[in-house]
Amino acid sequence: MKSVQVKWAGGLVAMCNHKRPDGAPKPSCGHHGADELRAWLKARLREEGLWGRVRVATASCLDVCPKAGVIVSLPERGEESRVFLVDSESDREALLEKLRRLPLESPAEAEKHS
Repeated sequence: MKSVQVKWAGGLVAMCNHKRPDGAPKPSCGHHGADELRAWLKARLREEGLWGRVRVATASCLDVCPKAGVIVSLPERGEESRVFLVDSESDREALLEKLRRLPLESPAEAEKHS
């Protein structure tokens, strides 16, 4: 297996957008604004010049399954990823603020390592 350098190392956000069928016994994030939150977050990251150093990837299921909200896994400074339950409307600015505070390399710095 070969290690690959990417410009978003340390800035990978995993966001559940799994949608179970209506009436399923277990809830799912996809019915609570996951796609809208992802689109908003990507647009804001682009506006602020962070897109590329931060990557927002969807996950089919992170096996947390809240009754409301979206499960998001974020890298944390000096730690492994942490998982958050995010309200797609009221928590979006706080989520963006967490990403602004990540110690990220610029694309040029990441290129030096590859």
